[in-house]
Amino acid sequence: MDGRTGPDATPPARILAVFDWLAAWFDAPDFRGCAFINAYGELGTTSDRVARVTRDHKRALHAYLADLARPLGHPDPTALAAQLALLVDGAITGAAISGDPAPARTARATAAALLGAAADDA
Repeated sequence: MDGRTGPDATPPARILAVFDWLAAWFDAPDFRGCAFINAYGELGTTSDRVARVTRDHKRALHAYLADLARPLGHPDPTALAAQLALLVDGAITGAAISGDPAPARTARATAAALLGAAADDA
């Protein structure tokens, strides 16, 4: 654990650490995007099982982000988690297509702006 994810980390730091992790993942030589997004793109409309597994995974991601968002005191942490999940999925797709880890930094900056707005609303 580091200062961003440990027990003493602030809720915004824990959320932003997700995007830092994405940046490291995107920079790995074997990065090929999200297996779930890729599988859904190939088979999701023809395979109920692929669609179900992909949706289950994305629901788990959303739940994880909602758990990270709850301590912020945002009036609707579920909605904030949905916004963050879109940033995560968009960054993954953008990095996979471009071959560049930069979408993680862009998504992180956007998440920071969302968190700033959420703090203003709380």
